[in-house]
Amino acid sequence: MILPPLEDDPRFAEALRYFGDGDWMEASDLFEELYFEAVRDEVPLVRVLLQISTGMHHFSRGQRNAARERIEEGLRAIAEVTNARGVDLERIARQARAAIASRPASSDREA
Repeated sequence: MILPPLEDDPRFAEALRYFGDGDWMEASDLFEELYFEAVRDEVPLVRVLLQISTGMHHFSRGQRNAARERIEEGLRAIAEVTNARGVDLERIARQARAAIASRPASSDREA
């Protein structure tokens, strides 16, 4: 089975819509599916989006430390993206950094 390029896969557009709407769980679920099917230069981009959407989902559940870890991994991975396929990674990075800055790390162990 030959899969379409990432930018032609309707799940990619749907995941980006969920991401833009702040529906982090739905976005991360779709990005996870796409991650396991991604090839060549698609992998770094999907990894970034998966990590950041997962981190934002953790924030929405009050899991600050896990959120920070995932988002920071995603931010570091941006440097590996060679083809952003029209995704504004600078805007996403600003949004992710703002989320981290607005929620200090927890000193307590999170459940």
